[in-house]
Amino acid sequence: MADREDEDMWALAHVISVVYSLLVDVCAMLPVPIGLPTDQNIPVTDAMPAIERAAALAKDQPMGETQEAQLLVGCTHLLAAIDLYALCAARYTETRADAVGLNLAHAEESLKRLGAWLAIQAGD
Repeated sequence: MADREDEDMWALAHVISVVYSLLVDVCAMLPVPIGLPTDQNIPVTDAMPAIERAAALAKDQPMGETQEAQLLVGCTHLLAAIDLYALCAARYTETRADAVGLNLAHAEESLKRLGAWLAIQAGD
């Protein structure tokens, strides 16, 4: 069973990294770009203050409410996933691992939609 838990935790850590990279890319595309740490050698938990800052700045971006919400949803669900991952690392439960995955799915979907909208806007 421990092997399965280790595999789940590795997979979740990988997806956290992927979603964070997506957030970095999206934040760079914003009308007023937001820089996030990109050093591959730091734990993503060290980037949490920057993710929180990006969420707080969502309302200040010159874009529609939908896009503002997509950035906020992406940031807050990523933060929730990171927090739940830390809890899961301390005491693994399948339900908690599922919650990490669901938060990541919500974050990724919102950020992909925002990224697509920003790409369209850049083409104008």
